Amino acid sequence: MKILSSLVLLITLVIALVSATRPVVLMHGFSTGKESMEPLKSWIEEAIPGIYVLNVEVGNGRFDSIFTTMDSQLEEFAQVVQADPNLVNGFNLIGFSQGTLIARAFVQRYNSPPVYNYIGWNGPQAGQFGTPFVNIPWIDKVLGTIPYEKTIQKKLAVAEYWKDPFKIEKYLERSLFLADINNEYPVKNTTYKDNLTKLNAMVLTYSTNDKTIIPKESGWFSFYADGSGKEVVPLQQQAQYTEDWLGLRTLDESNRLFFYTTTCTHRDHPIEDYCKPYFTNFTLPYLQN
Repeated sequence: MKILSSLVLLITLVIALVSATRPVVLMHGFSTGKESMEPLKSWIEEAIPGIYVLNVEVGNGRFDSIFTTMDSQLEEFAQVVQADPNLVNGFNLIGFSQGTLIARAFVQRYNSPPVYNYIGWNGPQAGQFGTPFVNIPWIDKVLGTIPYEKTIQKKLAVAEYWKDPFKIEKYLERSLFLADINNEYPVKNTTYKDNLTKLNAMVLTYSTNDKTIIPKESGWFSFYADGSGKEVVPLQQQAQYTEDWLGLRTLDESNRLFFYTTTCTHRDHPIEDYCKPYFTNFTLPYLQN
C-alpha cells in the first residue's frame, strides 16, 4: 500500500512539474515562415515532454516578413501571444534572425504576458550592413543605395534595421525601427530599459560562419565603428553598454546576460541536426524552468 501511495505521489509530482514548465514562443526570421522553426519546436518537445510551444507566423510568412513593416509584424506577434490562454502566466521566448528583433521589441514595448528568458539566435541586434543579404538583386541594390528613403523604410522590413556606419546621422533621423528599439535617440525610453531588465536571463548568440548577418557579431550587439566597414566595436565598449541605454549593462552586472557562439551556417540553426548540440547546450538550459 505504501508503495502504491508513493507511486501515486511521484506521478502527481511529475504531472505538476510538467504543467508548471513555462511555455515557449518561437518567432521566425526574414524571408521564411513558421515552417522554418518546426524542427526547433520538435527539439524542444522531445527534450521537455508535455511542454507547450507556440510557433508564431506573421502574416503569410515569407512575403510578409519581407514587405510588412517591423512595427506591423510586432503588433501581429503581440496580438497572437496575448490571445493565447496558455501564455497568460508568462513564457520563454526564442527569436531567430530578424525574429530576434521582433521578440526583443515585444519585451520592451509590451512584456505582457511577461517574458522570463529571452533567447536571441543570430540576429541583427545592433543592425545589418552588408549585401548580399536578401539575395534578391533589386532589394540588395536598394539596401546598398537608398535604404533611408521614407518609401523604402515603410515598404521593406530589413531597411528598418539597416545601419550604415558611414551615414549615422541619416540613420538616426530616418530609421523607423532599430534606432527606436535600441534606444539610440537622445531622449531615452525608460520603459524599454525597465522591461528588459525584468528578464531572468537574456541569451545572445552569433555564428562564426554566418554570411547573412553582417557583421556577424551584431548578434552580440557588437557593430562597426562609425565611419568604418571593418572595425567591429564590442558591445562593452559602446555607449549602448556604458550608458546602459537598454539595461544590458544592468543585466550583465547581475549575471543575467549570456553570450554564446556557434559554427552553423545562418539558415541551418533551427533546422539541421548538426546544429542541435548548440540548442542542447546553449538554449535548453534556459527552457527547463
